[in-house]
Amino acid sequence: MGAVPVTRNSPTPKTRHGKATSKGGRPATGSIKWRRNAKTGEMQWHAQVTLKDGSRPFAPLDAKIPETDVEGARRCARETSAYFRKHGMVVDRSRETVTHFAGRWCKWRERKGLGCVAADRALLECHVLPVLGAFDVREVAREDLKRLVAKLDAKAERGTSDEGRPFSWKTAVNAWGTVRSLFRDAQKSKDVALCVRDDNPADGVAGPDMGPKKSKVYVWPNEFLKLVSSPKVPLRWRRLFALAVYTYARAGELAALDWTDVDLEHGIIHIHQSLDAKRGRGLKATKSDVARRVPIEHELMPLLVAMRAEAKGKGRVVRLPGEHLSRSLRMYLRRAGIDRSDLLTSDATRKAMTFHDLRATGITWCAHRGDEPLKIMYRAGHADFETTKIYLREAENLSAAFGTVFPALPPLGSFATVSQNCETDDDNVSELLSKVVEAPGIEPGSENHLLAHL
Repeated sequence: MGAVPVTRNSPTPKTRHGKATSKGGRPATGSIKWRRNAKTGEMQWHAQVTLKDGSRPFAPLDAKIPETDVEGARRCARETSAYFRKHGMVVDRSRETVTHFAGRWCKWRERKGLGCVAADRALLECHVLPVLGAFDVREVAREDLKRLVAKLDAKAERGTSDEGRPFSWKTAVNAWGTVRSLFRDAQKSKDVALCVRDDNPADGVAGPDMGPKKSKVYVWPNEFLKLVSSPKVPLRWRRLFALAVYTYARAGELAALDWTDVDLEHGIIHIHQSLDAKRGRGLKATKSDVARRVPIEHELMPLLVAMRAEAKGKGRVVRLPGEHLSRSLRMYLRRAGIDRSDLLTSDATRKAMTFHDLRATGITWCAHRGDEPLKIMYRAGHADFETTKIYLREAENLSAAFGTVFPALPPLGSFATVSQNCETDDDNVSELLSKVVEAPGIEPGSENHLLAHL
């Protein structure tokens, strides 16, 4: 819908008590907003007008009115409202803004069950729609997307968004990836209702600049033992850290792991689902949509045997604490006396350790041990070998002084010895639990584990 032929100096329509009025007698001022013109891409005042069909779109006002002249914009809005009422105009339904299309696109992706929709919607709302939202999705050109990329690069270089929040080059790259996906589906989505273009304007447009990649971070075997042996770290957390490293499973996969997935007799863990934390407590497929069976590390077996006997072989293997996992990990590293700066520092070239890096620790240990690369890829659940190669290259740089990977966990005591037979009846288990001597390891009986265990 083009601009209306009215200006600040146009004659004012008939008034009552000096004010322009609508048909019902209410002053017809119109709602005004400083926003981007969908045709020109420039910022200017707009007025929300009521059309013959009842719709209320924003119509552009005189482009010469500066942002500071609010009263001038209101006068022009009254004239614009009167013009639309007089001519009985209706909105052009063939036009769809990028904002409206993005809403339909996100809902379609939600129906497909994609877990990244919430993050994509946030990227669009914060960094894309303020630039492209008012454009007709059918008319967005390569030049428009080049301007968007330039704005993303400017934010990354500045280090902050327009609202003053931290903004990194990785956020810019993620936002651009979302834009590319949106316009790809606008051209060739499987949902024909989304196919509104014959081309993809993002093709051939260079994305945002990439900054320095931060170094990988993982714990050394002696640091890991110090962490899981420390009495200053609660029992449930020590067990969780051990499982994360020795199974190299993702956090969501650990949360979804059931005792029916753990075959102690044959030494196999079946990882086939993940907790869908973004959409509630439901379950979904793994990240790569591929189930996998992972051999149980020899040194992990006593802990799993003991934990299964406690749980009577029913329910989830672990219950992820409600606290922030990564923040808690760093707190417990400090409590255990592990203060290596690489684990705890975030700057331009380093990333402080996260809970996900416990999985990276286990995979790196596999590579350092000399496991076959394809086996590492399968057991880690990587979708392609390029991801696995990152860990292989990292392991090549480790010296022999790195330490023995997958070391024996702290002793599990008398309970683990008897519970090697997983058929132990419940009465005997209760009796044994009452006799276990407390110790600083991961063994049952320490720290009143019946109340604290996962």
